[in-house]
Amino acid sequence: MRVSIQWKIIGIYLSIVLVIMIASGSFIILKIEDQYFKRAKSSIESTAISVRDLLWIEGVLDFESDRENMVDTLKNLINVNEDIDIYILDGNGYVQIALGKAFMRGDYVPTNHANGFSGVVNRTLSLGVATTTDWQYFVTDKQSTVEHALPIKSNSEEMYAIIYVITSTAEIYNNVDEVMSTLGMGTMLALALAGVFSAMFSRMITQPIKALTTSAKMLVEGAFQKIPIASNDEIGQLTQSFNFMAFELRRSMLDMSSEKNKLGRILENLADGVMAFNRQGVLIHANSVCYDMLGETKIDHRFDYIFPKYGLNISFDSIMSNSINNKGILMEFDDKYINLHFAPYESSHGDIEGLTVVMQDVTSQQKLDQMRKDFVANVSHELRTPLTTVKSYTETLLGGAIEDKDLALNFLSVMEKETDRMTNLVQDLLELSRIDNKQMSLTRHVVDVGELIEETVEAQQLQASMKGHKVILDYVRRDDYLIEGDSSRLRQIFHNIVSNAIKYTPNSGKIVIKLLHQDSKVIIKITDSGIGISKQDLERIFERFYRADKARSRQMGGTGLGLSIAKEMVELHGGTIEINSALGRGTEVTMTFSRLELDFD
Repeated sequence: MRVSIQWKIIGIYLSIVLVIMIASGSFIILKIEDQYFKRAKSSIESTAISVRDLLWIEGVLDFESDRENMVDTLKNLINVNEDIDIYILDGNGYVQIALGKAFMRGDYVPTNHANGFSGVVNRTLSLGVATTTDWQYFVTDKQSTVEHALPIKSNSEEMYAIIYVITSTAEIYNNVDEVMSTLGMGTMLALALAGVFSAMFSRMITQPIKALTTSAKMLVEGAFQKIPIASNDEIGQLTQSFNFMAFELRRSMLDMSSEKNKLGRILENLADGVMAFNRQGVLIHANSVCYDMLGETKIDHRFDYIFPKYGLNISFDSIMSNSINNKGILMEFDDKYINLHFAPYESSHGDIEGLTVVMQDVTSQQKLDQMRKDFVANVSHELRTPLTTVKSYTETLLGGAIEDKDLALNFLSVMEKETDRMTNLVQDLLELSRIDNKQMSLTRHVVDVGELIEETVEAQQLQASMKGHKVILDYVRRDDYLIEGDSSRLRQIFHNIVSNAIKYTPNSGKIVIKLLHQDSKVIIKITDSGIGISKQDLERIFERFYRADKARSRQMGGTGLGLSIAKEMVELHGGTIEINSALGRGTEVTMTFSRLELDFD
């Protein structure tokens, strides 16, 4: 059972007071008891001397002849001292005169007395001197009498008689009981006062301690309340020290909390995922980027359960043993590439306490690298094919085929087409380079999209007729379809899209070009009934050199750069381009530009 310090202090105070009262009371009682004993002793001794002086007048005691006179004389003395019994014994200890109830005449005192031979009479008979009862202090059985035996001797030291005086101890004990009662009441009062004052004093001591305890508990919970200093004593100094300590601790906790929040905010806003594991390989922290990279809402709590499920043959112990320390490992899953870096962290004593894992999403870098490789391969292929044709035809001509005019003209025609193909490829690459390097400049002016569409349809009409296509232009001619842009670049975009629709639509197809304006936007929709594009190819249709059907595209003279250039140019004009298609169901290209509102008033 827990006892508060306040009750302990009260208990100590009361115990001290009780011990003091018991000790002082015992001393007082002892002194009072001794004082009353000495008074009773003095009284019976003086009575014995008075009896001796009265009876031993002529130095002769004759109990037979003078008995009556002696009894009368002693009765007068007893009347003066009513609490005293007087007995006159002969020299052998037999009672000759009895003025009391304890003994009768003729009794032999040493044998009839309650104390037997240890009584004062026996000692007087043995020693021949006056003896008095020894007082017994702090005894359980109360002593009932105080006795004195005074011998009467002749000049030759012959014992004639013994004056035996007895007095009751009732007065002694009555007085002692009264004193004890008074002391008891005093003790109760002292204990009551001590309890009150000790409660007050203990409260003066424990109140600041309780305040310290309360503040300490609040400090543990993160709150702080300054304790008022009520005194300049040790408690006050302790309170002052606690306030200072709490203030410094609170400031340190706030600094730590601020640093923790700052670190947490930094970790949460990092582009990289960060995991931390303790020495046992248990996950203790992971920022939200880790969950996003792994596509998980919950991550296993142990290192050896997390990464093996993604196909990595690594263990926590192997990393901590520096076998693959600080080396990056590329993890590939679900079309993602995650680069992992491992670094153990140490305590202030230099002991390794755990492991940090930094996760970098390098998917875009991997894709860019792959695109770079594909770009180089595609450019090499696109240049090698016409160059191979030109070289072979040139070698044939140089080998004598030039003598055949018709064959030479045919070869030269093919060589011219391949050269134009290379020229177009180089021109497209230069266009993309200028766009990538922000070197593409637009000559902006007011452009009527309707007129540009009509010019495009007119320019592509021959190609469409050769394949038996029906081209339908659908728009309200009296409306304005004005935008701000570069007419030559816009014409290039429209030619590219309409040309693709004609190329990739089987013979006798239909191409619908619809022009409308909606919510301050000019919208151009070009729909064909061609071969369409699969969903997989549609996702990459704007990538450079990407062809849905590579063989068909090369056969038709495509470079795989047209849509990329068209997209970049549309975006340079602040517009958007979208393609919706399904394999075998045709394709719809939608371009949107901001409409230019002119006030002719």
